[in-house]
Amino acid sequence: MASKSFHYQGNQSFSITKKGYIIHPKSLNIVWGNDKRYWKLPKDENDDEELIQVNWLEVTGCIDNINIMKKTSYNIEFIMALMADAFGWSDSPIYLMAKWLEVTGCIDDINIAKKTSYNIEFTMSLMTDAFGWSDKPIYLMAKWGDNTQWRKVNLATKTNDKKMISETITIKKGKGSNTDKIYFGLYEVWNKKWKGGLKIHPINLTQVEKQYS
Repeated sequence: MASKSFHYQGNQSFSITKKGYIIHPKSLNIVWGNDKRYWKLPKDENDDEELIQVNWLEVTGCIDNINIMKKTSYNIEFIMALMADAFGWSDSPIYLMAKWLEVTGCIDDINIAKKTSYNIEFTMSLMTDAFGWSDKPIYLMAKWGDNTQWRKVNLATKTNDKKMISETITIKKGKGSNTDKIYFGLYEVWNKKWKGGLKIHPINLTQVEKQYS
């Protein structure tokens, strides 16, 4: 029997108002949302979602284009509140975004040696009709426990005649939760302009060999 997913898939429903839409919390997708250690999900459509504790916060939603006017703009309003016993937000800003590139993956702990480092190699290329990358760097990420590494890559200057490029992040195990998994991903979530023509090739994770003197 297939195991139950720990990630919550929202029902993608919304309410129509005179000026737009209301997306209820039950409609949103939540990473680790089905795990009661981390989230308390709404039972009814109008109930709120309650975060218990996580070290990886990712909540996303989508409005289909059936009734969306193409030649207008939309305000997206996020309404949130901190509970009386909230913790961990004093030095952890939260990012809100609309229209983004986000590709993520995870390596489970089956073959991960805990006392070593790993190189995560991202290989990408731009197609001949690629657009929108000249002023939009892409961000590469690797996370192991509480150790997170980022790298900024400007694809437009790195690629040569649209050939493949590779960028590597080296990651060591950190402390905290989820030390049995290595997360990795690539993002362009802060720029508001369209981009396209990116090819993502296989990602290589290799153990860093120890150096002997």
